[in-house]
Amino acid sequence: MQNTKLITILSTFNAREIKAFQSFVRSPYYNQNDRLIKLLSLIVPGPVWEPSTILNKQSLHLKLFPSLSFEDKRMRYLFTDLCRLAERFLLEQEYQANTLQQRLDLARICNDRKLPKLYRQTIQKLEAYFEQQPAHDLDYFEKHLEFALIKDTHFQQQRIRKFDENLQWVADDLDRYYYLQKLRHACVMLDRQAIVTANYDLAISKNWLNHLVSHSFFNEPLIQLYYTILMSSLEADEVQHFQDLKEILVTTSNQINNKDLADIYRFAINYCARKIRNGRNEYLEEALGLYIRGIESAVFLEDEYLSPWTFTNVVKLALRLQRFEWIAEFIPKYAPSLPPDFQENVLHYNYAELYFYTKDYDRALTHLNQVAFDDLNYSLGARVMLAKIYQERGEENALLSLLAAFSVFLKRNRHISANIKHTYLNFCDLLFQLIRRSPKKIQGIRNRIEETNLLTDRGWLLALCTQIEKDLALSSA
Repeated sequence: MQNTKLITILSTFNAREIKAFQSFVRSPYYNQNDRLIKLLSLIVPGPVWEPSTILNKQSLHLKLFPSLSFEDKRMRYLFTDLCRLAERFLLEQEYQANTLQQRLDLARICNDRKLPKLYRQTIQKLEAYFEQQPAHDLDYFEKHLEFALIKDTHFQQQRIRKFDENLQWVADDLDRYYYLQKLRHACVMLDRQAIVTANYDLAISKNWLNHLVSHSFFNEPLIQLYYTILMSSLEADEVQHFQDLKEILVTTSNQINNKDLADIYRFAINYCARKIRNGRNEYLEEALGLYIRGIESAVFLEDEYLSPWTFTNVVKLALRLQRFEWIAEFIPKYAPSLPPDFQENVLHYNYAELYFYTKDYDRALTHLNQVAFDDLNYSLGARVMLAKIYQERGEENALLSLLAAFSVFLKRNRHISANIKHTYLNFCDLLFQLIRRSPKKIQGIRNRIEETNLLTDRGWLLALCTQIEKDLALSSA
């Protein structure tokens, strides 16, 4: 019974939602079946969800129908009915939280029911709401389009022959919504295409783009930003697009909500990442600057917390720029912003990275040994870091043992995607080849390191290859 649809839904409820749902089920407007109230009280006897208290169907049937013999179909019907109430409760909760949608629906209903006074009052409230919105995003255009359609429908019903601006608003809002949505989808497609094997059809022509430019992006900063992001992907060698993106961000950030800003920052950072992968190390500074601005402005906060991966990416970039003292200040400064359950793991992992880069391998190992491997990303990253430490310290036997165990782990783990698996397996294989090198094969291994698409820590492997070549040259001199 633990895996029923009803139990799955209830398991997502917090204490407040449990209490609200209990009241919802007791309401005669929504439910007139007393047995559903009783069933819920048996499944959730208190204010807090406790899966361990769930009885089996036979026990529940006995309490609900003490004079009847057990019938599975009867219980299934009850569970289905209570599940439908849970689904309706979720919809009600969502609707109650959406004041704007309520007002739009009320305006439409008032118009349909010929309630002119209430219609005008509702329209006035909506007009005041839209005038106060500084950020024009997808939701704004979608809702303002709906608002304009309601007003246009009302105007048509009056059968007045004069110009009305609402029809123009309908057309303008539709354009803005369509172009912004299309641009966002295109940016996501190109961004994803750079990571995984894909060949998306953008269905965007030069004339389509020129139309946007000729209309000054409808005077909407968010549309201009997404246009610039798209062009930076389509014309990656034209660096002016990236410069334009940064300038527009500086001048329009206060007109864009944090969710859209966070997405735009990530698109810009991903652009830098692609440049860095192509050897353009000057973009390390650009990417770090974007991260820092996003963190300091709270754009990257999610539910008031900083993502562990954002935190770790900042450290990695700063390490590559050799800003060790800056990192030593950054880690304790922003650690309290991390989700509490992640803080310890994130701190130990990033301190291990810092001490590895500064060649303090003993302290790196001390922190690395305290990293919990229950998160796959840290599990993979920690194993790679440990391999690099063994190599740097000349502990060949320990390194070979680790590479063998790591390879087995990767091959047997079904939760790791194929691309990620090959990224780390290639690292293990190439590092093993370097350890067991033959002087004649070094160039071939270097070529493989440079040409292998799926590979982690390419720069470190190439540096190791260079060091081995130098050692071989000295030994043969």
